[in-house]
Amino acid sequence: MKVFSLRKLALAVLPVLILAGCSAAEVPEESSEPKGYAELSVGLSPACESYETGTAAEQIEVLGEFGSQPEVSFPTPLNGQGVETQVVIEGDGGEIVGGQRVSLHFLGYNSANGEEIQGSEFGTENFISQDLIEGATPDFCKALTGVEVGSRVAVLLDAASAHNSIGIPSLGIAPEHGVIFIFDVVDAYLPKANGASRPAETGMPTVIKAPNGQPGIQIPASDAPSDFRSTVLIEGGGEPIEIGDNVVLHYSGWTWEGEQFDSSWGSGAPATFPITYEGLIEGFVMGLEGVTVGSQVIAVIPPELGYGDLAQGSIPAGSTLIFVIDVLGKG
Repeated sequence: MKVFSLRKLALAVLPVLILAGCSAAEVPEESSEPKGYAELSVGLSPACESYETGTAAEQIEVLGEFGSQPEVSFPTPLNGQGVETQVVIEGDGGEIVGGQRVSLHFLGYNSANGEEIQGSEFGTENFISQDLIEGATPDFCKALTGVEVGSRVAVLLDAASAHNSIGIPSLGIAPEHGVIFIFDVVDAYLPKANGASRPAETGMPTVIKAPNGQPGIQIPASDAPSDFRSTVLIEGGGEPIEIGDNVVLHYSGWTWEGEQFDSSWGSGAPATFPITYEGLIEGFVMGLEGVTVGSQVIAVIPPELGYGDLAQGSIPAGSTLIFVIDVLGKG
């Protein structure tokens, strides 16, 4: 599906996050502290098969504290079966459920000869973001589902699980070579909104969700409203979004005529956007400010708060826009 610019006057091809969620005044204030991932993720079902240990992975020795540069040793060649995960240090920040984005520090090794092939800077904020997608290669979703945030793990992937037995010549990995990763699981984002359900507003489109959270809509048989409208459908208990935050979310957008023009759900990977009036259309920022992490909002954006009289890709000029957005975390 084609992606569109968020800027009101720009026509560059960028991810389109023109949302409109619920304004700060519409979200009831929480008396307690905002919840973190461990609490926000309670009740979510795993999207991938949970990790399993193995005798080969248990031969990987990893020394050092979580967050520090690990010292790693293992016999070579080390051959495992499928995906094997050894939890070296167990955290308590909530279980990974798969189908989501995680933040990691990592080291990678060729399991056949012990050569280091990749790595991040442990002890810094320069961690990587990895989307855990079922069936992807490397199979990090299988490797990390069930692992707690705050854990250090050693993962051994055989050749099929690491690179479909094709090899990675640029990294010196032959088709028969397995790969070892040492991961510090720094953080995780929700795979979908998860919180208290709220009633829909009369006259707003109806949201219908697939089991993984992907939304569809039914639009009322009436003219589009002339004013900006938004409703929180699921209210999460996380931090409220403020102007300037980077926000991780899933979204889908339609015109009032029912034509879907963009969605992050198709790729399985959420989007990340800085929430600023300088970078996004006005209706998107109006809607998202104050909405809490874990929430789902539906918003109807009139043309003057969207693209106005400008056509944008397949979006006709003067279109009223509908967005359904799951707020997964702050990036």
